[in-house]
Amino acid sequence: MPGWFKPQSTRQEGDRAWKAQVAIATRAPFAPTVADAPRDDRDSLVGEAVYDSEGVHEALTTLVHGLAPDRPVVATTTAALSAASGLLVLRPSWITHCNDTFALAEDARDSRSEMSRQWVSADIVRAWPRFAEGQAAHERATASIAQLQAELAKFCGRDVTASAWRVA
Repeated sequence: MPGWFKPQSTRQEGDRAWKAQVAIATRAPFAPTVADAPRDDRDSLVGEAVYDSEGVHEALTTLVHGLAPDRPVVATTTAALSAASGLLVLRPSWITHCNDTFALAEDARDSRSEMSRQWVSADIVRAWPRFAEGQAAHERATASIAQLQAELAKFCGRDVTASAWRVA
């Protein structure tokens, strides 16, 4: 096949990469602007990352299955998916911890219950019996996903986290 006939990426691949980039960037523990912002206690990010891991894992799974195997971003996506999986396996334990701490019904899906599982003070996160595992998984996932975001920006031709929003 002539070199000029091989596209850099298909429209479907680009769409999936863009959606993955947005999914990651809109989850606070993985968004560079939020993750790098000063906080009183950064341990609260561990709880957020574990809770948000489901959406990140889903986006990365969709992406990795939609890429041609020879794309350079596949290896980084696979590594990020593996790191996100480390958080995802902790999610049921995290939800149980939050349910017990805040007296939430196991099947509660209202906004108050969901926010109580996502945005938790650092003291409550540290009281979680699997905090050390969560902290290690969060560090691995954050590093791997940051590397993936840079590659997705190149792949898509634009970095969604670098956009400067200005109010006129």
